[in-house]
Amino acid sequence: MIISITGGKPKLKDLAESMIRYAADLLMDKKLIKKLTVDLEFSRTLYKDDAMLAEIDFDDRLKKPREFTITVDSTVPMRRIMESIAHEMIHLKQYATGEMQDTDRSEVVKWKGLDINLQQWEYWDRPWEIEAHGKELGIFIRWAEHHNHSKESWTQEQYV
Repeated sequence: MIISITGGKPKLKDLAESMIRYAADLLMDKKLIKKLTVDLEFSRTLYKDDAMLAEIDFDDRLKKPREFTITVDSTVPMRRIMESIAHEMIHLKQYATGEMQDTDRSEVVKWKGLDINLQQWEYWDRPWEIEAHGKELGIFIRWAEHHNHSKESWTQEQYV
């Protein structure tokens, strides 16, 4: 996997890269991981007027894209940044494996072979968001324990 990171301080970049690699190893097979390119961009302004903490982008004309850009709000606490990267890595897995595909119709996504009309599903009820929100904390905790960060104060931060 090729990873490039724009923005953020050196410590943040190191933590982010280790999260990307850790999540990829948990979620995908090694053959697929070798084919991926991930550009991570930290932003201080992108989400000021929105509740989003992160997003993933890719060439949506491809059924199984291999190049992704993840943008993360760097103004939130470090723990939330790492959880957001884990969340977006789950979406990356969904797209890279073909579980989820964008369609020619802007309001329709293909999820595991089924057409899902986005206007008919609340955000929290969408199956890909259930998976991503359901796994992000577990990936964060496992990553923190694996990399000996679990006793650091920033991993214990509470946020609203």
